[in-house]
Amino acid sequence: MNSVSFLSAMSLFIVLLAGCQPQITTHVEEGVLYQQIEVTGELVSADNVSMMPPPIRRVWQYQVKQLAPEGQSVRQGDVVARLDTSELTQRLSVSQANLAATEQDIATSKLRNAKKLEQLKLDLAEAKMNFEKADRKFKLSDETVALIEKEKYQRDAVIAKDNVSLIEQKIALETRGAEQRQAMLAGDEQKFASEVAALEKGIASMTLKAPRAGIVVYGTDPQGNKIKEGQSVFAGDAVLSIPDLSHMQVNMTVPEVEAQRVKLGQAIKIRLDANPERVFRGKITELGAVFRNKNQDVPLVVFDAVASIDEPDSELMRPGMTAKIVIDIEQDSPSLLLAIDAVSFEAGQAYVERPTWLGRRKQPIVIGEMGRDRISIRQGLALGDEVLLP
Repeated sequence: MNSVSFLSAMSLFIVLLAGCQPQITTHVEEGVLYQQIEVTGELVSADNVSMMPPPIRRVWQYQVKQLAPEGQSVRQGDVVARLDTSELTQRLSVSQANLAATEQDIATSKLRNAKKLEQLKLDLAEAKMNFEKADRKFKLSDETVALIEKEKYQRDAVIAKDNVSLIEQKIALETRGAEQRQAMLAGDEQKFASEVAALEKGIASMTLKAPRAGIVVYGTDPQGNKIKEGQSVFAGDAVLSIPDLSHMQVNMTVPEVEAQRVKLGQAIKIRLDANPERVFRGKITELGAVFRNKNQDVPLVVFDAVASIDEPDSELMRPGMTAKIVIDIEQDSPSLLLAIDAVSFEAGQAYVERPTWLGRRKQPIVIGEMGRDRISIRQGLALGDEVLLP
């Protein structure tokens, strides 16, 4: 055997030897592809009682004077916050002073009216008596009285009668005027009494009490910062809340590009950032109808979603905790599936290596959706085809 033949034989022997080496393979299977979307979320209570500043007339801004420690357990009726009442107290002092002055005016006016009416009644009695005298004198005058005297008696009787009518009119006018003054003062009294009652009620309502047992969770300002003592809040702002820890849920933001793949009822896995070793499970219960920018700094378009938590841990979970959420996505119909590790890429082209009796060969393929550990195959492979793993 010459040297060329010997080298050819050795090469063939090496190839055959390589082909005999054990190779790890996998097969193309048919099944439903499972995918995952990873998003971030925040724990909230599904049953949350928010406590806001009370609605008070002519008050739009409130200052927080005292807050119970966040996370503190409270019972129903416990004081959890106090708002500044200095402005209301000043207004109450003014209204109380106005009410007291009005009540004094009512009492004084009644005495003055009664005294004036009493005097007019005396004047009326005297006028009637004078009229009776003048009328009697006129009627008793006979032919012995001179005509000029008789006319004088008649004029005196007419004047006395007119004086009676005038005093009676004065009494009627004074009575109506007194009633009107009393009605006006009574209206002022009712107004100031209503202001005093409303302000007293408002001052009392500036002490916020827990409507039920639970823990204290501070509200946030428009910048997302926790409310703190000394801070100003506005009507409608939540100063704090009392959540029900036995009914927790997770709010999350999902990128717009995943909108078509996220559906109601999909299963999720939840890992709290504070305790990532423990996995909670749940389902998507709500999908937002409006897309929005995630925030001013990140122009990513997202939509909101809400998921339930199957078995919440009230000892561990607190509203405001952040979490990583994995949404399991299941394709609607089965497809050809292959292990992701078996697929390689070269110049953007996906390929696999198929075993041959001489070793292996590259097989170009067209891939579809990618799952957790498997990928769908659109072209290039058939069901049951054997593929080498690296």
